[in-house]
Amino acid sequence: MCGRYANHIGAMLGWTDVLADWPAQAELSFNIAPSQMAPIVTSQGCAVFRWGLLPAWVDTQQTAFSTFNARLATLAEKPSFRDAWTRGRRCIVPALGYYEWQQQSNTKQAYFVTRKDCNPILFGGLFECPRLDTPGSFTIITRPAEGLLEPLHHAMPLMFEASQAKLWMHGNVDESENLAWQPYSEDYRFYPVSNRVNNVHNQGTDLIREILPEVPPQQGFGF
Repeated sequence: MCGRYANHIGAMLGWTDVLADWPAQAELSFNIAPSQMAPIVTSQGCAVFRWGLLPAWVDTQQTAFSTFNARLATLAEKPSFRDAWTRGRRCIVPALGYYEWQQQSNTKQAYFVTRKDCNPILFGGLFECPRLDTPGSFTIITRPAEGLLEPLHHAMPLMFEASQAKLWMHGNVDESENLAWQPYSEDYRFYPVSNRVNNVHNQGTDLIREILPEVPPQQGFGF
């Protein structure tokens, strides 16, 4: 699951093979939430789209259902995502890392997931193009958690290496699906961070700074 993430434009600018036209108007944020505008990469280049996919039949940004995440296993079935998936509207969502929460005692503890080598994470997503009354929009795909991330939550975002990004965007449906289900490497880690991230208006590097947790993470917990 991915309901909040951080991007880091400074780190992205060096990835010219994938992000050659990184949008200058894309602002740095340590606390991106659904419905906010954020940069993505499509086969046509970089753009700033709304997080929360707006299907073709939607003519307003005020939707009654949640589309900021899409389960990999049901992309071909769910009406909200089926058209984007089958027609190849796949994208990459660059990030520094994402936040996850666990219920511990009487509170939810925030954790930050990032790469061990501090390189950008590339989420796999789907997008819809801008229309007359709606902006371009995207969703981040999720799949069952595995490896080092499994104790944190039962689901995790679809994530790629830089070498896989172009195949994800340009491959056919079968190639992209096979790529999406490949086992993950152990390149990711997570650690507790301040619950200041709970307030979407809070920003700054202190949101991703490691703190000492009151209670260690527990296997199988999620929400």
